[in-house]
Amino acid sequence: MYDSFLFETYPHQQASIASYTLDEKKVWLKKASKRNSRLAYLPLNLFAKLLRVEALKPVPNLGGRQSITNESKRIKALSKAGVAVPEILAESSDAILIADVGNTESSSKTLLDQLLSTQQAEEISHYLTMGVQALNDVHARQCYLSEAFARNIIVAQESIVFIDFETDPGSYHTPINCMVRDWYCFIFSLYGKLSKRETHCEQLTLALLAGLNQAQPQVRESFLASLSRLKQLERVPFHHFGSDGRKIAITLDALSTLDQQLRTT
Repeated sequence: MYDSFLFETYPHQQASIASYTLDEKKVWLKKASKRNSRLAYLPLNLFAKLLRVEALKPVPNLGGRQSITNESKRIKALSKAGVAVPEILAESSDAILIADVGNTESSSKTLLDQLLSTQQAEEISHYLTMGVQALNDVHARQCYLSEAFARNIIVAQESIVFIDFETDPGSYHTPINCMVRDWYCFIFSLYGKLSKRETHCEQLTLALLAGLNQAQPQVRESFLASLSRLKQLERVPFHHFGSDGRKIAITLDALSTLDQQLRTT
């Protein structure tokens, strides 16, 4: 059933990803589609080289069949390693059909949406702790994610499931840099979005300190080494560059706090 649905549906699907319901089960169909040109990643590439932070070097998502191949390969590898990822229902060289991580009894939310929907410090801490512990668990299995943004971390029935594997950072980075990159994706995807929520930011810093202190020593050391280089950006007046600039300034300030506290624990 899933194979026939995939081959009948993807040629007519306009969007690169769309959801459907099959036998009362929600599924997602991703199809090969063109993404960014390599030129779009040039500024970040230069930025990473200037600061000498290899983990910040971009991992291009060029789309097409390669993104479908990556999605399938990475889901299978992570699943085999024991990482919670979606189930592949059907696939071809041009498209992949994936089961939704929720169920009929309990809906799922991204970690970001889950955090934005609560104001209670204990509950905020609970979900952030779930996120950082799940990230450390991935790394403890000698694995890494693709884009460890909060929007790609799903909270489903008090468990964490990771999604979106169209890229393979391991093609561009060492395994340790891939893990450091996971931490940066996680951090930058949250401080900016939570910048106007003081309680959220406070709990995020506490959760990150606990999570990074529990991280593998080599990952923590590499992360700390990169933090010292990022301090060079503190001289740039990002807070003058609109709302996005202020979010960057808040994130850099939080990273400075992390750097100080991680070195004293």
